[in-house]
Amino acid sequence: MNGVLNRLGLDSKMALGYLGILLFMMGDGLEQGWLSSYLMDNGLTVQQSALLFSVYGFAVAIAAWLSGVLAEILGPRKAMTLGLLLFVLGTIIFLLFGISDMNLAIMIPTYSLRGLGYPLFAYSFLVWITYYAPK
Repeated sequence: MNGVLNRLGLDSKMALGYLGILLFMMGDGLEQGWLSSYLMDNGLTVQQSALLFSVYGFAVAIAAWLSGVLAEILGPRKAMTLGLLLFVLGTIIFLLFGISDMNLAIMIPTYSLRGLGYPLFAYSFLVWITYYAPK
């Protein structure tokens, strides 16, 4: 496996981070394309859907702003782990209790947790790349 990664120009220590970024980006892009219409087709109003995505965007902005500081304080790997945990926890609760009941009071905070997790993982990984890459 290391031989394949080296031929691609990827360090084996960084491969899981690259895979994580790829999955986060694909999932986020695919989700944004259908989730709003799904929510409205299942009972949410346009305003409620817009509120959900607005709060998500605010959470993403806050996490992006704090990610560099958290990567410095915690270290990039721990900050990435925290981002992954926030994303997974938010996703599980969002799907099990928010979407299944179309409960906006649960969807907003749990979707926001996902919004905190994604940039924290991604930007902390960029910090790790900066530390790890040869000069």
